[in-house]
Amino acid sequence: MKIFSKKVKYGLAALFELAKNYNMGFIQIKDIASAQEIPQNYLEQLLSLLKKAGLVESMRGSQGGYKLNKPADQIKIIDIIEVLDGPLIISEASRSNDILNIYWNRIETQFTNLFNDTLEKLVNEETRLNERLHFQI
Repeated sequence: MKIFSKKVKYGLAALFELAKNYNMGFIQIKDIASAQEIPQNYLEQLLSLLKKAGLVESMRGSQGGYKLNKPADQIKIIDIIEVLDGPLIISEASRSNDILNIYWNRIETQFTNLFNDTLEKLVNEETRLNERLHFQI
């Protein structure tokens, strides 16, 4: 059972790339696609959805591309998931059993909270990992 779609996988990868390059300004879609190995046509569709949700902005022209609409520390992973796949719902409410409804609601909250990390946290983790790898060589 897969929990998340390719939309989420690729969308998170694209925004991760934009977060890593936040201070560089607009990044061209071909560069995002290449760096994260995302099909460019598919990436265009995803970025359009993320733009409508206010997570990214775009600019046309030779200096154009995409960039995060706000700093990476203000974009949570759950924000990306919900834009691309909708809200996380573990189980539909049951009319017959209040205890199970309480249980499933608690599990759903705990599961959702796993994705409260920000893009900045992912970028920082990559930086630390690269520093350790570079130090060991």
